[in-house]
Amino acid sequence: MKMNVETPALSGLSRLALATVMLGSVAAAPAVAQTLRHAVGLPETSYNYDAAVAFGEAIEENTDLEMKVFALSLLSLNEISGGVRDGLADTGFTLFPYFPAEYSEMNLPADLSLLAISDPDTKWPGPAVIGASMEYIMLNCTDCQEQLKGLNAVYLNGAAAVEYGMVCNKPVTSIADLEGLKVRTGAADQGRFADYFGAVRVALSGNEIYDALSTGNVDCSFNQGENLVGLRYIEIADHFNPAIMGSMFAGLATTMNRDTWQDMSEENRRGILTAAAVQPIVSWILNKERNISAVEEFRAAGKNVYDISAEDQAKIAEFIAQDLDVVRAEYNEKYGLEDVDGKIETITALIEKWKGLTNEIDVMEQEPFIQLYLDEIMSKVDVSTYGMD
Repeated sequence: MKMNVETPALSGLSRLALATVMLGSVAAAPAVAQTLRHAVGLPETSYNYDAAVAFGEAIEENTDLEMKVFALSLLSLNEISGGVRDGLADTGFTLFPYFPAEYSEMNLPADLSLLAISDPDTKWPGPAVIGASMEYIMLNCTDCQEQLKGLNAVYLNGAAAVEYGMVCNKPVTSIADLEGLKVRTGAADQGRFADYFGAVRVALSGNEIYDALSTGNVDCSFNQGENLVGLRYIEIADHFNPAIMGSMFAGLATTMNRDTWQDMSEENRRGILTAAAVQPIVSWILNKERNISAVEEFRAAGKNVYDISAEDQAKIAEFIAQDLDVVRAEYNEKYGLEDVDGKIETITALIEKWKGLTNEIDVMEQEPFIQLYLDEIMSKVDVSTYGMD
C-alpha cells in the first residue's frame, strides 16, 4: 500500500540554512582547470611533438592550466597559423617561412640565421639563433608585434632545427664538387647557395627526395642527418657531408591565440612564458641527438661521412657575407619592410651576443640554456602589457 507522506513546509530560516549548505557544497567542489589545445601538425614520432609534450608539462607546473597536445588530428602545419588566429587551437607550432608575406617581420631574423654558423668557433649555433630571434621579436621589434596583432597571435618562443648537410649519391668531399650537380633545395638560402657554387637547384617536395636520389634524378639533397635513418636515405645514398652548407631551418615558433592570452591572469601569462623557455631547447637537443645517432649509424653501415676543410669554411663565410645584400634587397623590395638596414644591424648584433652567451655553456643539457632564455628574455617581458593591446 502506497503511503503519501506530507513534507512539512520549510520556514524562511530553514530555507536560508538549506541554501547556505547547498552553496557551500558548490564552493567546496574542486575547480576545473582550463585546458589549452596545442596543435603540432606533425606525427608523434617527431621530436617537435616530444618538445610540445614537455611544453605542456611545464605549463601545468607553472600555471593552474592544463594542456592537451594534438599531433595531426587538430590542424596540419599549413593550417596552424589560421587555426591559432581563429581560436581552433589556443597555441600552435607555427612555421613562419610557410607564410613569407604574413610573417615577413619574423622571417627576417630567420633569414639571417646563417650568421650564426659563419664563425667556426660558434659552439651552439641553433640555441644562439633561438635566443637572438626571441630577444629580437619579444623585446626589440615593435613592427613584429604589430604584425602578430594583425594575425590575432602572441609570440611565445622561437625554435630552430639543427644544421643541414648534404646527402648524396655521389661523393661531395668539398664545395668544388658541387659544380654541375643536381641538388634538391628546400629553402631559399639553400637555393642561392647552390647557384653561387655552380650546382643546379631542383625543386621537389620532401616526400619525393627518396625516389629522386635512388633514380639519380638528383645527385644530392640538403637534409638533416637524422633523415639518413628516419627517412631511410641510408638505403639509397652513400655519401653525407654534414657541413655543406650547414644552414638551419629557423623561423619556427609557438604562437598563442591573442584572445586566449588576454583572458589569462598575469600569473598565468608569466607561467606560460616560463614554460615557453623549455620547449625550443628540448626540441633542438632531441634533434641534435637524433642527428648524431643517425650519422653514426650511416658511418657504421660503411657509408662515407666527410669533414669540411678550413678553405671550404672560408668559402661558406664568403657566401654568407654576400648573401646579406640579397636578404636586404628582398625585404626592402618584395616585402616592403621599414628600416631594413636598422633591423639587420640589430639582429646581427643580437646573434653575436647570443653566440657569446651560448659559447659559455660547456655541455649539451637543457637546464643552462633554459636558464639563459629565462634570464635574458622571458624575465624582461612585461606580462601586464605584452600582447595586451
